[in-house]
Amino acid sequence: MAKLQKSLYNIHLTSMNKTLLLVHGRSWKPPESSLRNLWLDAIKWGLKRDVPEAADRFSEVKIEFVYYGDISNSFLKKALKKPYVDDTDSRRHTFGQLKGYSTNQFSKRNYNNLPGKESFKEGAADVLSPILSFFNLSEALIAKVAPDMREYWNDESFYGTEVRRPMIKPLKRALDREGSTAIVAHSLGTMISYDTLWKFSRYGEWYDYWGKKVDLFVTLGSPLGDATVREHIKGQKASREREYPGNIRKWVNIAAEDDYISHDSRISDDYKKMRQYGLVESMKDYKIYNLSVREGKSNPHHSGGYLIHPKTIQVLADWILA
Repeated sequence: MAKLQKSLYNIHLTSMNKTLLLVHGRSWKPPESSLRNLWLDAIKWGLKRDVPEAADRFSEVKIEFVYYGDISNSFLKKALKKPYVDDTDSRRHTFGQLKGYSTNQFSKRNYNNLPGKESFKEGAADVLSPILSFFNLSEALIAKVAPDMREYWNDESFYGTEVRRPMIKPLKRALDREGSTAIVAHSLGTMISYDTLWKFSRYGEWYDYWGKKVDLFVTLGSPLGDATVREHIKGQKASREREYPGNIRKWVNIAAEDDYISHDSRISDDYKKMRQYGLVESMKDYKIYNLSVREGKSNPHHSGGYLIHPKTIQVLADWILA
């Protein structure tokens, strides 16, 4: 009986000692409380659907939601000359549709039957990216398709600094707890996370954190494999191991079919030197089918479809139960 009580105590202690940072992506965003609830609802639903024991323990995980939507909304309002529209209801509708799929229904067949599915964007980006990068044209293309992403590395702008700032305190708190830390980031949020992790492991001002690591880094719909993006992330002017962050134990990258933001869907080849230098224990890439439909059309980049997908849920469940 005493051994059983001790075992239950250790399980409880392990769960209470985990911190999950959630970092949203680019484009217009609803208010912080709405987006946070949407993300958590997607994860909770997926865990309950696929791994009930992890769902039971998820409530004990410390959640840090990194929100910079107010900053990106303000930039897009000026850059695109469009008014802000709160799309919370539309996102909830999409989530409601996603809840209707069972684990084994996140398939190619169901994806191909979605309305308004367009694969040419992903294919075109995959073929043209190296060529455009060679002729220094891809920045103009990115600026047109995702102006906030291009603004992120604009040396004449404070945008990059401003959207990274909201992640600094949550990451510091997580590492100060000295338990297990995981980061789940989407789209531009993967760049923000990567750059912030690099700074925490390479800048002298964060010297006290050089030896602290994030156990799991999950990137969803990430542009980090794109040639132009890699030229602008932190560390690209450094040499050898200093080129990369040194505080990631396990990196899992998940990219959806036809997601043109993550058209280069593999990070394990682009960042293989991290393994060679012993900076990361494992790196894995997974290709999935994102079943999100927004405004009547397939949207393979939508965060809700990534978060609720069985692969993302399994990766999170493994970390929760470890």
